[in-house]
Amino acid sequence: MPALRDAPLREQAYQRLKQLILDEALPPNTFLSERGLAEELGMSKTPIRLALARLESEGFVRVSPQQGIVVLALSFEEVLEHIDYRLALERFVVGQLAGRLSPAQVQALEAELVQQQQILEREKPSQPEFIQADMAFHRRLAELLGNRQILQALERQQDMLYRIASRVYHKHPQRRAGSLAEHRQLVAYLAAGQQAEASALIERHIRQIKHLLVD
Repeated sequence: MPALRDAPLREQAYQRLKQLILDEALPPNTFLSERGLAEELGMSKTPIRLALARLESEGFVRVSPQQGIVVLALSFEEVLEHIDYRLALERFVVGQLAGRLSPAQVQALEAELVQQQQILEREKPSQPEFIQADMAFHRRLAELLGNRQILQALERQQDMLYRIASRVYHKHPQRRAGSLAEHRQLVAYLAAGQQAEASALIERHIRQIKHLLVD
């Protein structure tokens, strides 16, 4: 893939604006202007306008003649639906993987854990990097199962997962270490073939998101 700086300006604008929304550097309910965004990103208004149209089609912003441009908030109902959907998929995934992983596959999961640990051990851990590493671990589980339909379903949820994780870790930064500990225990259960324990752990792991957001 070409570097972002080599992509068309409309793609650069889209990716940069989307990341600002995902990281809540542009928080929900923020009003935006094409001129202000163009100045911030150092672009003309045309790629900004095209990027905003794409972001609107994906549900990140709303553009209207009356209200202007506003960043849309995730509703609690959307979050709950995402949690239930993800729980159904990932509980099935870990149930199928328990006791069936080869030593090489266990090592692949352990490598994901090392990546997460290294990020947390930095003097100033990067939250976006940790979220990406967290997501990569869950994606690797689906990849190891080899079910393309499940993997594609999870891929379609990546932006939602990122937004929710960003909010949780912003409110509860200590949760990052807890999440890693649960990932590590999950790998141990999967390697040992402890299906019931793995399924119960992934359920607690995902349902914890709702509890932390409510707190």
